[in-house]
Amino acid sequence: MEDVPVMGQHRLKVRNDKGDASEACLDIKYTRLTVQPPIGKHKRYPALDLTVIHATERGTQEGRSKIVWKLITDLPIRSCEDAVEKLNWYATRWKIEVFFKVLKSGCKAEDSKLY
Repeated sequence: MEDVPVMGQHRLKVRNDKGDASEACLDIKYTRLTVQPPIGKHKRYPALDLTVIHATERGTQEGRSKIVWKLITDLPIRSCEDAVEKLNWYATRWKIEVFFKVLKSGCKAEDSKLY
């Protein structure tokens, strides 16, 4: 991704470890690539056409790690807006993960079979 040019920027609100809000500016890169199956598996598995989305925060913030996201998708990415849409899906996924973690921690051991 080092040789891929920055296709755009995206700003998002983030919180540090103490819960303080700030804004992060991400440089967005994306490129299409073909991943070949392992040697000897070409007859059983097709090559995959994938897009790598790479979002890197400009600068650093105090109290939290620098944002570096690397996503791989088979969905079409034709513009920076398409890439940002997928990044937003990824960010939302983490909120859902945290929600279910909190939900599960509040359950009794015998109730955890439901999840």
